[in-house]
Amino acid sequence: MEIVKFSEFSASELTRLWNEGFKGYAFDMTMSVDAFIKRIPENQFSMEASIAICDQGKPVGFVMNGFRTVDGRLTAWNGGTGIIPEYRGRGLGKQLIGAALDVCREKGAEVALLEALSENEPAIKLYAKMGYRWIGDLRFYEQKEGLKPDALASEGADAYQFRFGLPRDVQRFKLPVGDLPWQTHWENIAGGESVIATDANGELAGYALFRKTMDAGGEHQATILYQCRTVEDTGERAPELLKALLSRAYAPLDANITRRAVNLRVSEERLIRVLEESGFKATVHQVHMKCELNQA
Repeated sequence: MEIVKFSEFSASELTRLWNEGFKGYAFDMTMSVDAFIKRIPENQFSMEASIAICDQGKPVGFVMNGFRTVDGRLTAWNGGTGIIPEYRGRGLGKQLIGAALDVCREKGAEVALLEALSENEPAIKLYAKMGYRWIGDLRFYEQKEGLKPDALASEGADAYQFRFGLPRDVQRFKLPVGDLPWQTHWENIAGGESVIATDANGELAGYALFRKTMDAGGEHQATILYQCRTVEDTGERAPELLKALLSRAYAPLDANITRRAVNLRVSEERLIRVLEESGFKATVHQVHMKCELNQA
């Protein structure tokens, strides 16, 4: 078996490997060549640092790696690991993850992150053996009917000013990212929007990052929420501010569209409570894992 960089393969070969590597997965991960190519810059994946494991020149498994400086530390994230069905159960996963972490160290990364489906116990055990540790649980939520008019009614919303903009607008507040899943970072929300709440003094009170998707005819089809946060000093008013932010992100509330929230940390209890009380149901459960890379 040989480890080969993604840059050595054509886009068609890599797309085929991706689709084969996720065959039989819990979700349909199939992508076209165009979709695969589009995903690379949108998620800051590195073709030099993403790797395939090959059997006599044939790629049979892979790990995609992306990099970004987060809170002053170069951070790597696993954007997908897969092995084609006929090569599963042969210990290739250990070789792939080990090689991927070596690449991350060579790039100077201090931290490596990944998410895994909670029910995928073999993968979680492998990651733990390779140095990853659990740092939290994540959930996806979904609501498919129009929200009731009072579902996100908020008392005290008039105490704030709300301004819509781009995801990158939140960076001016220099908030620590902490252990937010990489897919929810503002840099990953291509075509997304932000709504920012400020108090009477112009200080940040909270924000939401989201993206609207359209069908082929340009009709609003779904809204996906990536982050919805308040600053600490909102205290007991936080649930009402969360409702005000969500009502603006998910507007119009009476529209019969799909509303989703992705990779929310279970530790964000207030946000999850507001969503569940508004009729959102959990659809996917994941674990969030981190590996501290030794730079010595």
